[in-house]
Order: sequence, then structure tokens, then C-alpha cells
Amino acid sequence: IAHNPPLKGKLELVLQQNAKDVFYGVIKKEDKVDLTICNPPFHASQKDANNSTTRKLKNLKGKNKVETIKNFGGQNTELWCDGGENKFVKNMVKESKKFADSCFWFSTLISKQSNLEPIYNALKKEEAIAVKTIPMGQGNKTSRIVAWTFLSKDLQKNWRETRWA
Repeated sequence: IAHNPPLKGKLELVLQQNAKDVFYGVIKKEDKVDLTICNPPFHASQKDANNSTTRKLKNLKGKNKVETIKNFGGQNTELWCDGGENKFVKNMVKESKKFADSCFWFSTLISKQSNLEPIYNALKKEEAIAVKTIPMGQGNKTSRIVAWTFLSKDLQKNWRETRWA
């Protein structure tokens, strides 16, 4: 934000202090948040993260034995959690319902294609009004952003007219 002057005063970044929560402690009931963005932990354990990195490096280098060096940043708690991406995002969806009137769009990166269906099912169970999936690709890596809202068309219109006018 500091290096993008047009964004000054328009964004607020809030760090979650409790690893067990996603929105509790970050969004207050009276808040009006236009968009949440999440890059969830992808792996279910440190072992899964190391195996994934080893597999990727073997595929890239064409060797059976490779030294496991992460090719990305991130602290351990950012890379894995119990249940991995699937459980984290399903918990996020469930928690987002509690803040349905406080946030226009919730969004998260989804790395694994196999996690989409369970996440769509969780969104349906929580009665999300609209769900959008934005495909992304970087090199050989394919991922997507899933975004959802609980606001009806009328509430979305009212939000736009009062907040974005």
C-alpha cells in the first residue's frame, strides 16, 4: 500500500491473531468489509508439504533423488494446518456465514482442483447467494479464486449505492 499511492486510505489490512479463527476477532458485526482475500494453507501436515515439494522437484529435474528445498516463501503455519486447504476453507465458509451482513465478497485461493466440489457443497449448505470461480495459471501451475456473497441482489445494489457511490 505504501508503494501504491492510489490505495492509501482505501485499504485496511488486519492480521488474525488466533490461528483457530478466520473472521472472528478480525471483522466486527458493525463493520462493512467490501472484500476478504485468503491464501489458505495448502497442506495437511509438514510431511505432506515436504512430499509435495519433493514430487514437484523430481518432475522438474527428472531425477529420482533431489534435495528438498522449498521454492516458495511462507512460515510453517502458512503452509499447512490440520485438514489442509479443504478443511481450512470449509471452516472459513462456515464462519463467513456469521458475517454475511458485514462483508460483500469473501474470497480464497484454491490450489487443489479436488477441493472445489467439497467447497461448493459447503457454500450451498451455508446458502451463499452467489459463487464465482476465477481460473488462474502461472507456468504449469493451475489454481483458482473462489468468491462468494450472502447478500441478495437488492442488498448488493444497496451496498454499491451507499458504499461505492
